[in-house]
Amino acid sequence: MRNGLLRVLMVMSLVLASGAAVASPASASEDPTGVICVLNQNTWLRASEHGTVLRTLTAGRGFRSHGIGSDTGSGVMWIYGHGAEAPWQDGWVPQSNLSGCYQP
Repeated sequence: MRNGLLRVLMVMSLVLASGAAVASPASASEDPTGVICVLNQNTWLRASEHGTVLRTLTAGRGFRSHGIGSDTGSGVMWIYGHGAEAPWQDGWVPQSNLSGCYQP
């Protein structure tokens, strides 16, 4: 009986913790400048437009743009900034992979 109760409490704590993580707002850093967006799909953060992949950013997480965009003539608008998973690592993502942008 005691083991069963402990198991139920442990499962409930995991469920509550995962629910809190999903309900948290999108953010990318405490830096007060830039625009906050939400990634609408898993997205590669690149060292340059069409360049080397630095990491994969997860859909639903925040991305802070530093207000720099680049159109390389390929029809893709690129935005410079960083994702919530790695606020110390800036790079480029396609603008089409961002939505829900707002100025904090």
